[in-house]
Amino acid sequence: MKIKHLAITLFTASLALTACSKSSDTATTKSKDTIVVDNGDDAPTTDPVLDQDSTSSRMVFDLFSGLTSFDQSNKIIPGLAEKWDVSPDGKIYTFHLRSGLKFSDGTPITAEDVVFSWQRVADPKVGSPYNMLASNIVNGQAIIDGKMQPNQLGVKAVDQNTITINLNHPDASFLQICAMPNTVIVSKKNLQKFGIDWANPKNMVTSGAYTIKEWIAKGHLTLIKNPNYYDAINVSIPNVILLPIVDTNASLNQYQTKQIDITNSLPIDQYKNISQQYPNEIHTVTQEGLYYYDLNMSLPKFKSNPQLRQALSMAVDRQVLVKDVLGQHQIPAYSFVTSTVEGGKFAGLNYDWATWSRDKQITKAQELFKAAGYGPSNPLEITISYNTMDSHKKIALAIASMWQQVFGNNSIKVTQGNQEWKTFLKVRNLANYDVARDGWIADYDSVDSYTNLYQCGNPQDNSKYCNQEYNSLISQAQNSTTPEQRVSLIKQAINIAQNDYPIIPLYQYTYSRLVDQRVTGYTPETNHLDHVQSKWYKLK
Repeated sequence: MKIKHLAITLFTASLALTACSKSSDTATTKSKDTIVVDNGDDAPTTDPVLDQDSTSSRMVFDLFSGLTSFDQSNKIIPGLAEKWDVSPDGKIYTFHLRSGLKFSDGTPITAEDVVFSWQRVADPKVGSPYNMLASNIVNGQAIIDGKMQPNQLGVKAVDQNTITINLNHPDASFLQICAMPNTVIVSKKNLQKFGIDWANPKNMVTSGAYTIKEWIAKGHLTLIKNPNYYDAINVSIPNVILLPIVDTNASLNQYQTKQIDITNSLPIDQYKNISQQYPNEIHTVTQEGLYYYDLNMSLPKFKSNPQLRQALSMAVDRQVLVKDVLGQHQIPAYSFVTSTVEGGKFAGLNYDWATWSRDKQITKAQELFKAAGYGPSNPLEITISYNTMDSHKKIALAIASMWQQVFGNNSIKVTQGNQEWKTFLKVRNLANYDVARDGWIADYDSVDSYTNLYQCGNPQDNSKYCNQEYNSLISQAQNSTTPEQRVSLIKQAINIAQNDYPIIPLYQYTYSRLVDQRVTGYTPETNHLDHVQSKWYKLK
């Protein structure tokens, strides 16, 4: 969709929306019973197990609850389970549900719903892109591979309020996995009644703080408070409106005219001015995540040419990218994991050429490019694919310019492939691209959230990279007997993947948004995962 058309559509939708409540736009956003939030785009799915993107996750966190939950510092707290026990060997988790739990339709939430929800994660017929979350549960991988039935998963109901989950090996991150959007609890009865149509808003039954009142594609998503939610007494705002604003300039305009209370992101070329204009409303937070480019390893030109992959990575000036193109305090990335994950345990794994002078990097990149067989007589032709957003376009144009400057206009020809979000996800998942924009926000504070990305067959391995030695080291790390051995093995694995150059790491994310001063209860500065629940918000 064209950006200009999108801005007009969203503005019109917002006017129509506000006209239904009181007399004006300002009246709506100033109402203490409604908050309007920019969600960046339409969520591709309402089914939690199919969620693989931040727009869907933002919605799922409002609609559903997991066994555990999280606070605004990303610390694990009780969710539907009021408490849990862990066996001495770290392999058996026993969860005790809160008493009197109910879904939004008033039916009880039981241990059977928990078992059913986890089975859906592993079930190959459901096809969760996050099925790896169940791979460490007993029989999980065999079920994912289609060798066993979902009812053989090591998640069992002891009684109506008690569940045991048996793991193959200890996982210090498991309680964080239980708070992820893909592992939330859904109603077994409701899914069996409606089948694949259960996720239609008119049929949906939720376990979280809100339910869906109305969803108009490319218009708005209206959520209303779930009176049966276990913590409903502390949910302050009855109505939440999420808008799919792709154009960051349109989002800024709507914020300035009081049509929205919270932006999703900001126009990168206006960041400095916005910081000066709204010093008390702008929030810029270092995020636990990486922005990178996938190189399609299923294509012969990349699969069989490591010199080309390295040349393309070395030719990118990350310092220029973060300072001159982006300018929102992003950190240049020269590794497949951040230096901040797990308190910095994996810092220092950067490419050795990261500290070289720019001239030396360029010289080496040119040598590799020539050795890869490309030049004026055989130019490399590639397309950079990305989803519609101003920042993605600017990054793609900047990197294309860097490649052309380093290798020569006659040696490389770069075209742009802009696609709508849902289409882009499908194209990238199916590897129908040359080079694709990618980004990964850690689901929890564990290096596993990154290392899983590069394992053979992982649904999120969008570059289609596979190195069995890497897989073996990660497997050994997961079954290691000491924390020191685990870290050592993972570092070895990361170095192997990095030297294969299946992706081009570009920078560690920050996120910036404007929050109207009438909004309280929201403290993004400590939320480095940017997992948000509307139940935190309060309005003055």
